[in-house]
Amino acid sequence: MTRLLCIIVAALALLAAGAAKADDTAQSVYEAARREGKVVVWTALDVGLHQKIAAKFNEKYPGIAVEAFKIFPGPAIERLIVEAKSGNVNVDVIDPNIAFLPLLFDRGFAEHYAFDTVFGIEPSRLLFDKRTITIGHYDIPIAYNTGMVAPGAIKSYDDLLDPAYRGKLLLEAHAYGFAILAVKWGEDKTLSFIKQLLTQHPNIINSPTATAEALAGGQGSIAFGAYAARISLFKDGGAPVDWARVGPIPAQTVVSVPIKGGPHPNAAKLYAAFWATPEAQRIFYEDQRHGMLTGHDADPRAQEIKRAGIEVVFEPTDIAQDRHLLEVMGRALAGTK
Repeated sequence: MTRLLCIIVAALALLAAGAAKADDTAQSVYEAARREGKVVVWTALDVGLHQKIAAKFNEKYPGIAVEAFKIFPGPAIERLIVEAKSGNVNVDVIDPNIAFLPLLFDRGFAEHYAFDTVFGIEPSRLLFDKRTITIGHYDIPIAYNTGMVAPGAIKSYDDLLDPAYRGKLLLEAHAYGFAILAVKWGEDKTLSFIKQLLTQHPNIINSPTATAEALAGGQGSIAFGAYAARISLFKDGGAPVDWARVGPIPAQTVVSVPIKGGPHPNAAKLYAAFWATPEAQRIFYEDQRHGMLTGHDADPRAQEIKRAGIEVVFEPTDIAQDRHLLEVMGRALAGTK
């Protein structure tokens, strides 16, 4: 009888918790988050950016410290898995792109939450049964060194096959852009295009940032795989680089994921939701030139893309398709090695 009573009490406690969760408001979540005192973020973004967002966050929600640690999604999730096995999870929020989400979903690290009704976030920004919040898009256009290529010289992807660029192409090794282009072009056309590009003897660079740096440093005249944000920052800083107004432009989707089982669950929801506010998005663009390519708070580059009538192709939300295309296109590009 005692054991049965314990089970009933536990069940009632769970029901009560569920009812309280259903009654959440932004204010009630904030009050609970303030009692927790802080939120821990593992991020691929600059820690300095999080510090600026945290300052604005604390203007609205004082009393919650934001501790951000720089770590890329793959290692972050590996570390989370190890911590979960030991029963000592130390992170509240991770901000990966879609391709990494299966590692979180398969292990139950993300859960449904009504961010739209509690915080007023646009439903279109809530992906995968409201387990993630879209915080931005990483657009990947063709980029070029303005000291080597005249503005307007690149009018289509086929221009990258011009013999004049033989040995002068820079391609990002992970094939993020090609994988997304395959959504529009299909696998066969994309693989054929990569095969033709390889006859140009391109220089394969190991990351989007390194690709942008190599282009700015004159190691190549045209690049594909660098983020437009990094190209824009370099251009604003005086580097001889720009992005071609040519479509389709592939774009990754980056999300904020409050981690189920994290030490500060309410602060996690509050901080993740804040990233969808105009205040946070403004800082994101001003500091990093990243932002949303869709919605009412689309960033200035997105607005230019729209005015120019350039098509944007987004990373598929079908995770199996996304990972398949990344693997196929990555293997094709690795044919240079």
